[in-house]
Amino acid sequence: MASVLSRHAPPGNLPELSEANKDKWSKDFISHWMQGEIDANPDVVSKDRTKLTQFFDATKTASDQRKPKAVTWNAFPNLLVDSYPGVELQNQIADSSRVVQDEYLEWSVSRGERKYSGDIHSVSFTCEGPEYWQFLASAQKPDFIKLMRSLNSGFDKEMDNRDFFLKDHVSGNEVYNPANPWNLLSTTGTIAHLIQPNNTLSAEIDIAAQATVIRKDDKGRTIEDKDDLIKCSKYGNRGRNSDPRVSNLVGRFFQGTDIIQIGAGINFFARKGASLTVADPVAIYIHDFDKSNFKFDINSTTDGQALNLQDIEEPDRVFQWQRGDITKNQGLRIKIEVPKDLKQKNKDGEPLLVSNIYDTLNKKHIRYGAQFARYFTMSVSAVAIPGKTAEAQPCYRTSAAAGEKAPCAEFDGFPHPGISGTPGSSRA
Repeated sequence: MASVLSRHAPPGNLPELSEANKDKWSKDFISHWMQGEIDANPDVVSKDRTKLTQFFDATKTASDQRKPKAVTWNAFPNLLVDSYPGVELQNQIADSSRVVQDEYLEWSVSRGERKYSGDIHSVSFTCEGPEYWQFLASAQKPDFIKLMRSLNSGFDKEMDNRDFFLKDHVSGNEVYNPANPWNLLSTTGTIAHLIQPNNTLSAEIDIAAQATVIRKDDKGRTIEDKDDLIKCSKYGNRGRNSDPRVSNLVGRFFQGTDIIQIGAGINFFARKGASLTVADPVAIYIHDFDKSNFKFDINSTTDGQALNLQDIEEPDRVFQWQRGDITKNQGLRIKIEVPKDLKQKNKDGEPLLVSNIYDTLNKKHIRYGAQFARYFTMSVSAVAIPGKTAEAQPCYRTSAAAGEKAPCAEFDGFPHPGISGTPGSSRA
């Protein structure tokens, strides 16, 4: 039954925010972004964007949120697959920096004292956008600090609360630093939220919203190809797994499927006359993690040795879901670590490590967090209502004067050779 939401819930219905701050999150973040997209507000999106008539905010327009449709994509960075030969090299680069982890899933690996080459002790993955954490740190600082420490409990004794903040030398106030030392690197084993420039919740809303604009080429022909649409509308990156699929979100909406694969897309949906919003709770989620190919090798952590494979007897203790609800396809954070008190031990009777996990499909021990990333499926979901097909618009071209600095979110380069692409978002 269609109804108007009283407010947007926090991602995954996370519990930290007070009731008052849940209202603020809904109004000042999610609704602010959505209404900014609808109104083409230059404080929210780039200049000269089209006002949207086929995108809506579910706190203002009635919709049925009970059966949202999900688009899914693989979490391993597709730009690396396209740019570098060989799985081993791709895994090395994916683990080397969170800047290249651009499919809305980022991770950090702990290797103990041998920080760069040792056996893996733990890997933590997250898909939480930075905006929620920035708000939590500002509005509920004690809760933020408690959460940061509890999620990275193995490093709690090394943390100083001052590490999380910068000082504003004009006001003297502390300001949360998203790139703090406990959320910056891919080699510490600690992580809180996404930091890759394109991996933001607001950018994902932007991609979904801008994909509702019907486009035409210079000859007046309606553009339907997914890559041409991204190029024409200048949202997302054609080389990523995620952005073309988000823009192709509703390719099978009318067949009633629950999981939408790449197809005719949001733009197809809009051409059929429907209006769309991102399903509540608005977030990017871990939709699934396939653990079926993993076993323990009791003998070794090194490829080429004789194997002694055993089933992982307590998988829920090894693959530890920490945030969100994976049973609803709404996972937000997972830590992979073998508890020291696990009954299964190595051949010497010592605790097993993550590198004792063996991938039976690829016939490799786990040497990189990226090996796990290939088994994650990400998702964002949509809800549709009947609407009216808008007039097709020409390709987006900003009227900004030559030489004017581009909007900060129009990030189309990476500090790694061989990787480039179209702008990541239309946001200013």
